[in-house]
Amino acid sequence: MNSFDLDIFLREHTFYEKFILSNISPGDINSLKSFIKNTEFNENIMRKFPLPSGTSIEDFFLGLKKTNNKTILTRRDDIVFVCHPRFAKTAEHHHNYIELIYVYSGEFHQTVNGSNIIMKKGEFCILDTNVLHSIEPTSENDIIINCIMSKKHLDDILLNRLSGNDLLSSFFIHAIYQSNDYNDYMLFKSEDSEKLARLMDDVLCEYFDNSPFSSEVINSYMIIIFSELLKVFQKQSNSENYDLLKNTKITAIIIYIQNNCKESTLSSVAEHFHFHPNYLNSIIKKFQGNNFTFVLQEAKLKKAGFLLKNSDIPVIEVARNIGYENTSFFYKKFKEYYGCNPTEYRKNF
Repeated sequence: MNSFDLDIFLREHTFYEKFILSNISPGDINSLKSFIKNTEFNENIMRKFPLPSGTSIEDFFLGLKKTNNKTILTRRDDIVFVCHPRFAKTAEHHHNYIELIYVYSGEFHQTVNGSNIIMKKGEFCILDTNVLHSIEPTSENDIIINCIMSKKHLDDILLNRLSGNDLLSSFFIHAIYQSNDYNDYMLFKSEDSEKLARLMDDVLCEYFDNSPFSSEVINSYMIIIFSELLKVFQKQSNSENYDLLKNTKITAIIIYIQNNCKESTLSSVAEHFHFHPNYLNSIIKKFQGNNFTFVLQEAKLKKAGFLLKNSDIPVIEVARNIGYENTSFFYKKFKEYYGCNPTEYRKNF
C-alpha cells in the first residue's frame, strides 16, 4: 500500500457509515435486518472500524441504542489505528485507553471536559484515559484517525525506547500522567508539518498492510512521530513550561529503579538522587500516578516477564533475581499484573 492507495482506502465508506447514511433508526428492526441483508459487507474496508471482539453485525447494530462500554482494545492489542465514523454525532463518553487523534483530511470538532476544540488537517490531540469528550458530526472529507494506545504500551515506549531523551520522556509523562495540570488533553498545532504528514501516511500504510514485522516497524515510526510532536510542542509552549520539562529528572529516576529493581529501596534511590525519601515518593506519585512501592513492583514484574520469555531460568530463581524471596507472594503479584501465573506465561511465549 502506498499513499495513493491509502487515500482511496480511507475515503471508502465502511458498513457502519453506510448505515448512518441510510437514516434507518436502530429501533426499526425490520428495516435494519433488510439493510444488513442487502448491503455488501466488505471485511477489508471494515478494518478501518473493526467491530468489538466477538460481536456480530446484527448484535452490533441492535445494540446501538444500549449503553456499550466495550472497547476494541484487547490484551494483545497495545496499539490500534481506527478511522472515526463519519456523518454522526458521538455522545459524551470516555475510554480506558490513551487516544492520539490525527486529522488526515478536513476538520474535527469535539468537546473535551466542556471545552470546544476545532482541529484542522495535520493537527494532533492526545486524550488521557477517562477524559469525557463528545464529537460533532463529520462530513465526507473529514477523515479522522484515532491511534489507540494502552498505557502499558506507552510506558514501554517511554522507558525502553526514549530513555536517552529526558526532555521527550518528561514531556509525555507530563502530558499523560500529570493530567490535572494539562486539563486531560494536549493539542498540537502541527498543520504545517509536512514531515509528520508523511510519517502518518507511512505508519498507516504499514498498519493496514499488516506485513511481517509490522509491529516493530510501527513502534519505530511512533517514536519518530512522538519526537516530531515534541518539536511542535516546544514552539507553542512558553519558556517557563519548557524549562520545567527540561529540568525534570523523573525519567532518570524510573530508569534507575528499573535497572536496580532487585536492591532498590525508597531510601537508597533517594540517596542516589540526593532527595529526601518523602520528597522522592511525592515526585514519583505526582508524575507517575503511583507511589514508589508500586513503581518498584512493576519494574520487578516487567523484568520477571522478560526473563521468563527469554531464558530457561527456573521460576524460583527468576523470583530471587528480581528480589522476591517469598515465591508465593511473587506468584500472587505476577498473576495480578499479567493475568496468569509465571509457568503459564512462559508456556504462552
